[in-house]
Amino acid sequence: MPGVMRFQMSQRTAPRAACARMGATIVEARAGGVVDLSHELGPVCDRVLVDAPCSNLGVLRRNPEGKWRRREVDLAALAAMQGAILDGAAALVRPGGILVYATCSLEPEENEAVIAAFHARRPDFAPDPLPAGVPDACRAAPAMLRMFPHRHGSDGFTAQRLRRHV
Repeated sequence: MPGVMRFQMSQRTAPRAACARMGATIVEARAGGVVDLSHELGPVCDRVLVDAPCSNLGVLRRNPEGKWRRREVDLAALAAMQGAILDGAAALVRPGGILVYATCSLEPEENEAVIAAFHARRPDFAPDPLPAGVPDACRAAPAMLRMFPHRHGSDGFTAQRLRRHV
């Protein structure tokens, strides 16, 4: 079984071509949603990154027209989808493994609320401190990275690191 898997909701670049371009040789691309694949594979991964589909409100600096495409009700629908994806991804993490949940959003409904609901469903995961190399200016909590356009000169971005108990 490969050490790294990446699941995407949409495929813009063929996985094999992307892996070849990056020199990645330990990736096995599989078609399908993470929920279906988690039932098939079980807890086989040491590390899983969920780059969740989100409102993209963190990229308004580069794409200001996006604010006209979102409604408040979209956040609830996105949070439900993000929770389902996070649950599927969690089922792939071995005991002792790490799950990172990331969005290009700063909205609490897509970040803190999704993680709080996840913890209620999956008490076998706990916040895991960010690596020492993460700058203090980007730490919103010991296990949460948050980048702000006005502070970091970047897109708005949130990532939370969780470890599955052994």
